[in-house]
Amino acid sequence: MYEVVTSQPPDLVDALRETWPRVSELLTELDADQPTETRLGRLRHIGAIWYAQGGAAEVLTELGLILAERLRVSQGLVVSEMLLAYGAAQEEQRTREWESHLLARVDELDGLHRIISAANSTLDLDTSLQTVVEIVARVVKVEVCSIYLYDKHRDELVLRATRGLNQEVIGQIVSRLGEGVTGWAAQLGHPVAVRDVWEEPRFNAEPQPGEEPFRSVLAVPIVLFSAERFQFSADKLQGVINVQTAGPREFTQEEINFVEVAAGELAFFIANAQLYQQTDERLHRKIRELTTLQQVSKRIAEQLGLREVLNLITEKAVELAQANRADIFQIGEDNKPQLVASYGGSGDGVRDFIAQTVRDGKPLAVVNPYQDSRFPELAQVAAREDFHSLFCMPLRARERTIGCICLYTQEPHYFDYEQARLLSTFADEAAIAIENARLYEESQRALAVKSVMLQEMHHRVRNNLQTISALLAMQLRRLDPVSRGAKALRESAARIQSIAAVHNLLCREDVGSTTVDAVARQVVESARMTLVARERPVQFTIMGDSVRIGSRNATVLALVINELISNALTHGLAVEGGQLEIEATLEGDQVIVEIRDDGPLHPRPEESPSSSGLGLQIIETLVSDDLGGSFVLVHEPGEEWMHAQVRFSSRIIDEEGHESG
Repeated sequence: MYEVVTSQPPDLVDALRETWPRVSELLTELDADQPTETRLGRLRHIGAIWYAQGGAAEVLTELGLILAERLRVSQGLVVSEMLLAYGAAQEEQRTREWESHLLARVDELDGLHRIISAANSTLDLDTSLQTVVEIVARVVKVEVCSIYLYDKHRDELVLRATRGLNQEVIGQIVSRLGEGVTGWAAQLGHPVAVRDVWEEPRFNAEPQPGEEPFRSVLAVPIVLFSAERFQFSADKLQGVINVQTAGPREFTQEEINFVEVAAGELAFFIANAQLYQQTDERLHRKIRELTTLQQVSKRIAEQLGLREVLNLITEKAVELAQANRADIFQIGEDNKPQLVASYGGSGDGVRDFIAQTVRDGKPLAVVNPYQDSRFPELAQVAAREDFHSLFCMPLRARERTIGCICLYTQEPHYFDYEQARLLSTFADEAAIAIENARLYEESQRALAVKSVMLQEMHHRVRNNLQTISALLAMQLRRLDPVSRGAKALRESAARIQSIAAVHNLLCREDVGSTTVDAVARQVVESARMTLVARERPVQFTIMGDSVRIGSRNATVLALVINELISNALTHGLAVEGGQLEIEATLEGDQVIVEIRDDGPLHPRPEESPSSSGLGLQIIETLVSDDLGGSFVLVHEPGEEWMHAQVRFSSRIIDEEGHESG
């Protein structure tokens, strides 16, 4: 085995003794008389320390050769032991580094898993953002982590979540694109890492929360990349993740990659949350629209007052379409639009311009009246009535245009499909309201004409019946008052007077109906004049409910009441008079009319053996056939009153045979 002659200067050992104390101790121990194994252990120890101190393997080899010569040991053995120890220390260091690296990757994966779980577990944006800043700060091991969201309307970044800063500054710190490190990263669309902000001039423009500034910054944009991943544009920017440390720090590529991945996951979550919010807002807007349309439809169904309904439609159209003013025009008798309702302003300057809409039955949209070549004179109207955009929708009913509804905005506005459809619905409601009001007015006029005609008819019928009654009265004067002929004429005259009394009522009251108590009063007045004798006074009492009945039932009921009064005066009250009560009640859909007299308390007249009972036959026939009801005559033994009860349906039947409730 050969020996290598070293060219290392002999003062290497002395230099090590002066600079590395631990190596000096080991060299001293080697000079002592020790077993070979112990000396080899010292040599291995020197090799491990040599690597730990960053010494070169070549110099370690030279040292081994020197020590082999001094210790009179094989050079190969000394050098190999020292280099093996050197290599083992190197491998151990690499193992620790890989272990640390793997643990960092595991921590990053766990952090990403938590971020994804937070994004998928809720649609509450603020809660998820706060979870993300906590996770990123822990994984990257920084003092501060903040998230800024990009407001596209104001073109600025707003602080929405932070870990390490005062929570009160959330929503207060605002940065514009290109301002500071955060705005710089947002503008570039890729991460920006600054080791020491004191050496970065852009940091001077960074908005601060009023606390002690941090030294290092890593700003990573939150970008929603599509298929064109490397084509960054502002419409894909969602925000920026910003991490900071108290001292200068060089962020590793692995740390930057982790924050980038977190930002990518966050971009999808922010986009989904914003879509959800937009969908929720659209849903609530649809609910408000449906609620408003239901209210408008309800008001149209509840009342026929055209003015109130149209005012409500214009008010709700302004509210839901986010316009400034709404007008409703109706085609007048001169075939020109006339303003009938307005909300949010006044003026009908557009009346001549919307004639085309009315004529063609098509919507009209004017985004900018100052530049619309179709209507060069509309600019003056817009300036006078303070509007910038106009949209008109025709009102159609029964295949014809009856007007239009117009919306105005003070700012330039394009009415999209949703707003046009909403306005179309309001136009339909307005058309229904106008058409209902027209039909109602026509029906009122027709009813008034019918009322006058029916009143005149009842008046003439009453006059004719009274003429017949007068003729019978003239004939009655020529007969013996106690004769059977005179009695028959008086009864016939009373019946005619009862019918005439009903027509007298109907020519003064509502067309087609009256009340039972009104009919009873007319019949009682007629009976007082024709059937009641002065020497046999009768006290009449009318009581009960005010039950409304139709004209046809009123005529039949008058005859029935007259016959029952005549029957009471002929029998129970024929000797000395007495009391007679008429009571009307309503039980469910049944009208009950009861005529009571106290005849059982008075002397009974001698019954005529030739009495035919025609009065009761007339009553039963009228009640059964004409009223569709029932009649009973009741007198229990020992009772002081005779009861006659008529029961029939409360349905009102007019002269034409039509029923109503």
